[in-house]
Amino acid sequence: MTETPGNGVVVDPEPLARFCADVFERAGMDRNSARTQADVLVWANLHGVDSHGALRVPRYVAWLSSGVMNPRPRIRIDDNSPATFVVDADRAAGGVAMQAATRHAIAKARSNGLAWGIVRKTTHTGPMGYYAAQIAEAGMLAIVASSSRPLMAYHGARKAGVATSPIAMAAPCNESDLVMLDMATAEIAIGKILKARATGDPIPPGSAMTADGKPTTNPLEAAVPMPLAGPRGAGLSLLLECFQGVLVDHPLLAPALRGEPVVHSQNGLVAAIDIGLFGDVKAFRQRIDDLGEAIKSLPRAEGIDAIYLPGEIERETAAKRRRDGIPLPSKTWKVLRQIARDVGVETPQPRDQR
Repeated sequence: MTETPGNGVVVDPEPLARFCADVFERAGMDRNSARTQADVLVWANLHGVDSHGALRVPRYVAWLSSGVMNPRPRIRIDDNSPATFVVDADRAAGGVAMQAATRHAIAKARSNGLAWGIVRKTTHTGPMGYYAAQIAEAGMLAIVASSSRPLMAYHGARKAGVATSPIAMAAPCNESDLVMLDMATAEIAIGKILKARATGDPIPPGSAMTADGKPTTNPLEAAVPMPLAGPRGAGLSLLLECFQGVLVDHPLLAPALRGEPVVHSQNGLVAAIDIGLFGDVKAFRQRIDDLGEAIKSLPRAEGIDAIYLPGEIERETAAKRRRDGIPLPSKTWKVLRQIARDVGVETPQPRDQR
């Protein structure tokens, strides 16, 4: 079946991942890197973070074609202490660079108990939860974040001053494998504005403003996201820039605000902590289960059917989409089909939506 006008299509996860990998390979990436980047995007779609999923393929292809994203980077990992390291990404695709950092952090934490890594000079890093979940699934505590050029308003300013700086924190447990918070420091992520443009839906009041500093709910007019909780989100983003780009001599905010030429670039932070340093790992997992049970048993507010732990809704979404397929808006599907024609690959066959 072809798409139903206005309703988009539904595609199974694995064919969508193969399609994305085929596109990236045609755009110059090696097969392993192409598949790594594709898996990051499809993970986002599976977990309902569609703003960071296949929607991003056209932009990535444009970056690969223009040289903004390096299809064949020479990624270098420098261990500057038993617990710390720096990844020089050579403008690699963000998923490729962050995955390399995640694997290195897990291995380093297994040997030394703690790993704290900074990724410099990469590109769009995608959903932080993808990397944090891997660390938690390895039985460790995770903190993963990224920073970029000014995209979000600083509290009290009428223009962008800081990045939307997503951050994820995860802990392993028994009941659901992990508990994970995955959030941006903005009221709305840029990707969600892009998704709203694709679906035609309005964005929430107070989440963004126009280029001239006026509040808007029209995604076509939205240019600058607002910081989460005003000064709190703005301050968190500013400090994440200090912990990443400023720390490794690749600052992104100050040069852009001084008016220097801006080329898309991002930095990342990947931290893994061995729970065994602090006590028995099995006991820790059980305590997390006990905590989750206590939270979920709290009396519910009026109109609330269930109390969810961080990441629980996303896990339920992933289970449903693995079974029922990933929905793609009509506009997104149309663009993906055009990309497929442009680079000479086949699009995945949509599910029958009757």
